[in-house]
Amino acid sequence: MPKQYLQISNFSGGLNTQFDPRDVAENELTDASNVQVYKSGQIYSSRVSTDVTTRSGGTLTSGKGLFLFKSDNDISSSVTVPIELLAACDVASSTVDIIEDPFNTGGIRDNSGHLAAFDLGSNHGGDEFVYYYVDGALRVTDSENGQSGNTTKWFGHLDRSGPSNTVPGEDKNEWLAESNNLASPSAGDITTSGSIQYANAGEGFDVDITVETTDDDGLWEATTYEFAESFVYEGEQESLLKSYSGTVTLNTNNYFTNVLVGLVRTSSTTSERCIGGRVYIKKKDSNDLWTLFLDMNWERGVRKDVGDEFVAWTNGGSGNSWRISSGLEIKGPSIDTYESVNGFSPDVGHLSFGEVAGLFYKSATVCNMRTFVAHVKYYTPNGGAETKLMPDRLLYTPIGKYDTFPPNQFIDIGINDGEDFTALESFGTKLLAFKGSTLYIIDVTSPDDTGWFLESTHKGIGVDKPSAVVRTEFGICWANTNGVYLWSPSQGITKLSVKLDKDFAPLSTVTNPVVGFYPPKSQLLIIHDCAATDGDSDMLVFDFNTKSFTNFTDYVAVPITNMQNNVNECIWLEGNTVKKYLPTQGTTNIAFSFTTKDFDFGNPALTKKIKKIIVSYSTGEEDDGTDISGVSVTTTYFTNGDTDSSGTALTSTWATAAKGGIVNIDASAIGAVSSLRLKFSATGCYKINDITIVYRTRSKPPATSVST
Repeated sequence: MPKQYLQISNFSGGLNTQFDPRDVAENELTDASNVQVYKSGQIYSSRVSTDVTTRSGGTLTSGKGLFLFKSDNDISSSVTVPIELLAACDVASSTVDIIEDPFNTGGIRDNSGHLAAFDLGSNHGGDEFVYYYVDGALRVTDSENGQSGNTTKWFGHLDRSGPSNTVPGEDKNEWLAESNNLASPSAGDITTSGSIQYANAGEGFDVDITVETTDDDGLWEATTYEFAESFVYEGEQESLLKSYSGTVTLNTNNYFTNVLVGLVRTSSTTSERCIGGRVYIKKKDSNDLWTLFLDMNWERGVRKDVGDEFVAWTNGGSGNSWRISSGLEIKGPSIDTYESVNGFSPDVGHLSFGEVAGLFYKSATVCNMRTFVAHVKYYTPNGGAETKLMPDRLLYTPIGKYDTFPPNQFIDIGINDGEDFTALESFGTKLLAFKGSTLYIIDVTSPDDTGWFLESTHKGIGVDKPSAVVRTEFGICWANTNGVYLWSPSQGITKLSVKLDKDFAPLSTVTNPVVGFYPPKSQLLIIHDCAATDGDSDMLVFDFNTKSFTNFTDYVAVPITNMQNNVNECIWLEGNTVKKYLPTQGTTNIAFSFTTKDFDFGNPALTKKIKKIIVSYSTGEEDDGTDISGVSVTTTYFTNGDTDSSGTALTSTWATAAKGGIVNIDASAIGAVSSLRLKFSATGCYKINDITIVYRTRSKPPATSVST
């Protein structure tokens, strides 16, 4: 018989440990350790991660504590260009460190890039920091139950103009960290003296009212009216109401005239997040809704209704006192109420996780212009001061009010089912709510929460920790001991690891997974144990382009934090070193191996005499072709379905070949076989383009039987 050739030039199928080696596809591998296959016609050794920067000190916690976000302002507020900021918790001090421009290894600005930005409170040792970032501000809570001294914090940049003696607001161009509390006013009153008074500094508004009795244009009902005030914070987030003690009585056709407002505002007593306030009115002791009476803004002034022109502030005689000198006429009630402005009643009792220490949530996400949090310790919906741990509860904010959590806006799912919510993620208008073993998918497309619905429930595919879930351009991905999964809006749930046996070690030992995403090559990264006790952890890599897995052994030095990514990088924290994934060879020899399928050459019944194996390869760094010293690659063969892990080695010499080389491996020692499986292994930097097996077919079967 003439010589025949079997060429293997496509390795893009990656790992398949689910099927017998003879039954996998020709482009699949039965072992793929420390190699990349995202190029269909090439397989090459790859293992590189690299240091990005360091923080000055701190203690991390495995699988948690890292968050990457972007701002238009650097930490010193001296540069107003987009800049990336990395939040890293220090569990020893409950501090959030901010690393500025973490990818700028050439020189990081502002105190070497580090700012001990803020701490969450007095209970050091809390290690479950949960973040979300929206509208230019970072929110952080310590979700470790029992950390009663820690408070949810808001960290954001304020850029406001407040020219002296023009508006109550102050000039601000700086970062601010404070409790994420939407506090109500605590002072101020209604008077009828005809001259304005001033409330205690930063604590509320004084309103002086004159009743017009000589004109008959009033549209108010003849009765006694009571009033209440609120503060308004950035994002038009309004506090609950504080009632005034003063009242005003109107007779038929009377109305309010010469309405004056006075306040004292200082940065030491007023939250810098506060941008103004409102005053409301209703009939005394009635169940009527609170109707808008005055709307106030630090920069623009005071108006009587939404849509009206503002009356500008004037200085009240001292640097911190302010008033409107031209009184307003209010002849009839507004159509706006507290409920219509805010979407909830002022009687809900509480609004924010930063109100007192010890409140928290276990996971958070922003979806369809609302914040959703799960597994909460928060106020119960009765309007009182009672707080309770509610592991089956989702809380959500009104549209666009990302820090406002009325206790009566909640969803309870699976009450007393023996599982707690562990992670939240969102994609488009779909909310994925994970418990330990169950996934709930909720459709929150409707702007009205009455239109939301539980779309589906999936048992057996939950997660234990938020670090096991990541949002990608393809949808939401996660990992557990049963596999690696993708939810996409078009296809629903897909098991990505269908070709990996559940006993495959990097998957079967998924105990503390960290899942990340590397956008440049559309790769999913799965660290199987971020808290491994042996000091190292494997990493599975799934390539979305080739739909394939490879495995990287002992890739990270654990413990590590969770992973974070931008459009170009995927990073994590090892100790105090920020590391990034880099799927290239670099300049260091890499211990790699890969094993082909068991080839029967199209006819397992016939004997094949193997003559030689030809390998086309190159050495060197992927990007610049730097010449790397070639080392011998061990070629090991397995015959006739042999499952012996050791195999038999062939002798070969692989020379340095930065631009390409060919090695001819004498395979005559293999003899006559029915099938052949090849393994290539070395410690080196190699790219293998194709493998050709040269053989002759014999008419009778081999002497040795094929194992089953």
